Parts: sequence; structure tokens; C-alpha cells
Amino acid sequence: MSKYQQKPYTAEEKRKAIETYSEKIQYSPRYSNEDWEYRHVIIPKQLVKYVPPGVCPEDVWRGLGIRQSPGWEMYMRHEPEPHVLLFRRPKDYDAVHQPFSQVMGARAMNVVGGKK
Repeated sequence: MSKYQQKPYTAEEKRKAIETYSEKIQYSPRYSNEDWEYRHVIIPKQLVKYVPPGVCPEDVWRGLGIRQSPGWEMYMRHEPEPHVLLFRRPKDYDAVHQPFSQVMGARAMNVVGGKK
């Protein structure tokens, strides 16, 4: 058993905990270096037992109620504080990958503009 998982839990217990505590998840401001944009996410300690050990894939951390724009990957858990999860994405991610709403808005303008 992982040092982060105290005891087995049911799917219903996990669902209720996520429903109860997901609004208390805290997101740091973004910070960066030359290559990466970073942020850390602090989950309520009551949710730690639902985080598997190591780095989690996107579907797992989103399943815990963590909400972030596309492109973020969990790259580390802050070992002294297992409720602090560290995320990163390429620094120019937004410039390279326009949000879906902007792409669709531009397409709609082109369609409307083309009918005039």
C-alpha cells in the first residue's frame, strides 16, 4: 500500500469526497523559465488518498476535480507535501494551440463575412 493511501475506498466514497472538496482546490499563479510554464495545484488533504503514487495522467488528475486549460501535464508531486501537485506545459503552448473558442469564432466570422 502506498504511503499516500491510508486504506481502501469505494468509488462512492471517492465521488462524494471529490464533490465535497473539489471547490477547495487552490491554483498558483503561473510562473516560467525559458522553456516551460509552471503552476502548482494544492488539493485538500482529504483528497490525497485518491491520488495514485507518482505522476498522474491527465484523466486521473482531472478526475479529482482539478480544472486547467489544455496542455498541462503533472510532472511531479512535492514530496514533503503530497497534497501539492506540480504541473508544466511548453511556454508557448497558447500561441501554438489557439483555444477552441477562438478558432471557432474566427471560422464563424469567415463564414458570415463570406456571405456578405
